[in-house]
Amino acid sequence: MQFTTIVQTAAMLAAFTPGLYAQKLVLTEDFESGKIDPAVWDLRHQGAPTIAVEPADGAHGKYALHIHYPDMERGAFAFIVATHLPDSVRTHYFGRAYMKITPTLSTSHNPLIFTGEPGWPISRFQEIGTSRADWMPSYQENKSPAGQGRGEVTYRSDVQPPFNKWFLLEWEFNDNPTSITMWVNGERVMNYMDKERKDAVDTVKFTWKDANSNLTGGYQEWGFGMRAWQNPTPAMDVYYDDIAISATRIGPVK
Repeated sequence: MQFTTIVQTAAMLAAFTPGLYAQKLVLTEDFESGKIDPAVWDLRHQGAPTIAVEPADGAHGKYALHIHYPDMERGAFAFIVATHLPDSVRTHYFGRAYMKITPTLSTSHNPLIFTGEPGWPISRFQEIGTSRADWMPSYQENKSPAGQGRGEVTYRSDVQPPFNKWFLLEWEFNDNPTSITMWVNGERVMNYMDKERKDAVDTVKFTWKDANSNLTGGYQEWGFGMRAWQNPTPAMDVYYDDIAISATRIGPVK
């Protein structure tokens, strides 16, 4: 009788586990509706890049978000942005996205994921991007006019994204103190907090002039897409699938 009770209890817990797991996620997007849902996402777009939900080989379902950045374009961008997430992820959260990046990634500064105050790109925000085709987490202060506090704090890695194949990117954003941790396919991405690249760390912490430790002022926007700065670029493609955000680390799709 006791054994039966234990088995029944285990079965009940197993049955409820998917629901309990889903409750931790404050945002999930698998794009299987075949379109960008305007009830969830704002579209931020400038210039020639295109952004759409399209069939994608290797995605977890039929569809994925596809950003195409045309040859020789510069300074343009295309992002989807969530603006209505709960207070549980206002100052600290974990994220996950499956991504695919074509091997012709520009060597310039290429923002991919951001979070911060309203108004991107004219805002204060944290970012995961690349530079010279390596990962580059950063803090960006774009709200102030040039010469009046505008600038950035960037840290570099010697690690490139896996190109031309799907991979799992996970991250932890914290605004108290402001910091970023990244994982690629479950492995922590090490970044250098000094220009000489002597001391690699798995969590980069940001300071900004005389500001306090809450540099973004809390997260009110969560964006996914592609931008390129500086030099005109080669044609590039970035895909996103199974995006999720939670107050705790999420891990891969079950």
